[in-house]
Amino acid sequence: MNQEINFIIRNADENDIPEVMEVNLRTLPENYWYGFYKFVLERWGDIFLVAEMDKKIIGYIMNRVEDARDPVLYGKENELIKEKKRSIEDIMSSFKNMFSESHKVGHVISIAVLPEYRKKGIGTALLNEAINRMKNNYGTEAVYLEVRVSNKDAISLYKKMGFEEVRIIKEYYRNGEDAYVMVKKL
Repeated sequence: MNQEINFIIRNADENDIPEVMEVNLRTLPENYWYGFYKFVLERWGDIFLVAEMDKKIIGYIMNRVEDARDPVLYGKENELIKEKKRSIEDIMSSFKNMFSESHKVGHVISIAVLPEYRKKGIGTALLNEAINRMKNNYGTEAVYLEVRVSNKDAISLYKKMGFEEVRIIKEYYRNGEDAYVMVKKL
């Protein structure tokens, strides 16, 4: 049952990193070291957000902005709907794109909500706020993320928010599981 709860979304600060790390450790098999969180926070603090309820961090989203030349990452191509066999024109087009202008894209590095607070709109709120800030503050053309191919709940959420699967990265995760790259054009 989707019960409404009161939470706020705010910028993370360095004092939040231990709690963010705890949320990460409790929810995801991929973990980062303290210095990585600090690095992201120092460079993209306005798009590193936490969800807080009663002064407790219950979720977070950590993002960065990148310059991409890969047309898949800025939503121009979808490798999953192209034919398996690539023509010489496709190969030349991809090669040409490597030397073309770059495009600003947002990258969702990590998003997590504690299990007891899931399905209450927190992940959606974090992602919406981050996307709006990436677009408004950095002029991003698209946002992308990686997600385990087995994570049906997350994939469903991302699809509802306008992301589409555009690539598979084989054995992306430490345990050998594949990842979808999902992109939302802005």
